[in-house]
Amino acid sequence: MKAKTDTRRYILETALQLFLVKGYKDVSYQDLMQKTGLSKGAIYHHFASKEDILVSVFEFFVQAGEQPRGPSPEEIVKDFASFKKLLLGIRREQFAHFRKMMGGKPLRFNKMLFFLEAIVENKKLKKPVDALMKQELLFLEQCMRGMQKNGKLGKKQDIALLARNLFWMMQGAEAMLFFMSGDAKEKEFIKVYADTLEDFFSMFNF
Repeated sequence: MKAKTDTRRYILETALQLFLVKGYKDVSYQDLMQKTGLSKGAIYHHFASKEDILVSVFEFFVQAGEQPRGPSPEEIVKDFASFKKLLLGIRREQFAHFRKMMGGKPLRFNKMLFFLEAIVENKKLKKPVDALMKQELLFLEQCMRGMQKNGKLGKKQDIALLARNLFWMMQGAEAMLFFMSGDAKEKEFIKVYADTLEDFFSMFNF
């Protein structure tokens, strides 16, 4: 069972590396066979299609984005400083997880544009992408609810609406960095998240 799990993960990691280099559409089964050293039948034993591999990659990101067991963000976040510290800490952990999956290589996010291509091309990705979005929104709502409980947000503030606004601001900031930087790196994304939080809370005078 362990060998089977290891082989599946190896195929998944190798496919992700190829997607990042060549883009989803340009990766063939021949590429996968050559890079993994496995036969086509061995790859099919674990994944029904290249699309199945892609969906599994996105499901990995859903798992990587899950909050660790322990106190909820609502209990941890007391004010803006603790909100920022928690968010950036979780992002760093996610990047570390992803970097480990990529064999410890530095993450270069300009190559992750294949995700945008993949989302457009594959309807099966709707479920994991929706799960990622809901996961992120829930996290932001819990953080803001913690601030609200500690008097840092008004009791009449619409927490769900604020979370959605912040979520889309962060998505927009990420997209800008994707397209404006020829070789965006992890530290640049951490800075973008920090700056976006600062801008958001300054905008609403929280």
